[in-house]
Amino acid sequence: MDSSPLKLFSRENLFAVVFFAILVSLLWLVVSLFSPFLEDFLWAIILALSFYPLYQRLHRILRQRENLASLIITLLLLIALVVPGFFILMSIGQEAKNVYDDLSTTPWEEKSQHILEALRGTPVEDLIKKLGIQMEQAEQLIRRGILAGVKSIPKFIGEKVTTIFKNLALFGVHVLFIAVALFFFFRDGARYYRKIVEFLPLERGHREVAVQTVSRTVTAVVRGMLVTALVQGCLAGAGFAVAGVPVPVLLGLFTFINSFIPFLGAASVWIPSAIWLFTQDQHMAAVGLALYGALVISVVDNIIKPLIIGEGTKVPVFLLFFTILGGLRVYGFLGIFLGPIIIALGMAFLTIYREVYLKPSHEAPLPEKKEASREAPAE
Repeated sequence: MDSSPLKLFSRENLFAVVFFAILVSLLWLVVSLFSPFLEDFLWAIILALSFYPLYQRLHRILRQRENLASLIITLLLLIALVVPGFFILMSIGQEAKNVYDDLSTTPWEEKSQHILEALRGTPVEDLIKKLGIQMEQAEQLIRRGILAGVKSIPKFIGEKVTTIFKNLALFGVHVLFIAVALFFFFRDGARYYRKIVEFLPLERGHREVAVQTVSRTVTAVVRGMLVTALVQGCLAGAGFAVAGVPVPVLLGLFTFINSFIPFLGAASVWIPSAIWLFTQDQHMAAVGLALYGALVISVVDNIIKPLIIGEGTKVPVFLLFFTILGGLRVYGFLGIFLGPIIIALGMAFLTIYREVYLKPSHEAPLPEKKEASREAPAE
């Protein structure tokens, strides 16, 4: 009884406390050093996990030349992913400038008058009269609303164009960091993997489950994004062709590419197209394209992507849908990957907890001594 406090403050325990305090402090310092590049590292890890099978195939073709294989696959990814993104940003900036010029020079007084004349003799006019509103007052309100909304659009576009061009330099720096990290992850990824697995305080089988869960989830997310973007691009191209928008194939390609970018998405293509149709006095086509874009093209993203990712990660679609939305809100674009990874890892660790800590207690048979003691009086 008296010796327990002495055992608590023994030399071994004090050394262990000091060691773990120093270890945690050093790890915290390391994380703080790498925190400015953490997002770049995460992107590099996601790309490395997604395209590692391609690297392995190239590695075999080049007869085990790690540096050359890593350099080639990194350059190919930069060309395939970054260069189109750069030109898309440039084209978006140029197109936004053209839209800005067109909206600034469009005679919106005449356009609003055409809209008001089109409303006469329709159920809308009857509804306005039933509400006790004079048609002249409704016309003034509609005209003011149209003019106020249109005047705010050029200012909004001008601000976004300025932001895009300011961020191009920062985008280039982050791309450089990702490329450097990606090269080393391809080249030394297998060694990093073995080291990380060794540090996990789990049994060998459970370690593999945790690591494979991350790899499987990243692959499923990439597959889901590709399939969703392809479907959205095809649907958008068909809608543009039916609505009479020029170059529907090119706009469908833009929809496919922009589908990967959350702050743009497919809506960044079909909304300007509907506005363009509206300015060309094709009001029915504009309304039809807007409804088709809102109810079909954009909704596909919330249906196909969770289904494909859920099938690959074995996470319920209901949870996955809100996980992706929550990940986008908390982590931005990166949250599309981190959200499913977090929920999949959580479910994997719950499974490990059930197998290690709960199953033995539930499946343990009754002790034989108790049964023997019950049978003893019968003899």
